[in-house]
Amino acid sequence: MIAAAALGEPETGQEAARLLVERWDFAAPSHWKAEFSNVVWNAVLLGRIAADEIDTAVTRANALPTESVDVSELLRGAVTRAVATGHATYDTLFVELAIRLGTSVASFDTRLQRKFPSLVKCPGAFLTRG
Repeated sequence: MIAAAALGEPETGQEAARLLVERWDFAAPSHWKAEFSNVVWNAVLLGRIAADEIDTAVTRANALPTESVDVSELLRGAVTRAVATGHATYDTLFVELAIRLGTSVASFDTRLQRKFPSLVKCPGAFLTRG
């Protein structure tokens, strides 16, 4: 979701950006910046953004008020959920954090939404209507 907003993705960027400007307390496993950097790298390789746009994307992501939670605190639950569902631990770390915080995950990942339908929702589901 952060990548969609920071990179201005054509189909999802506006929805993600709208969610990010609303007043929310964001938290993520500390590996989110590594995942974000990989998405930016891929966007450059695929020609979705120019290399000279990297700094802007990284600056946008770094400006987000996101509490980073150490991955080591989430490993046991995340790996257990990954094994049980057959879904990558990179994503179940977010699910585990949401469970611990008593909240939900905003994600465009439809596969993750199907695996954890009560916890993972499209960002638009969180937007204030009106």
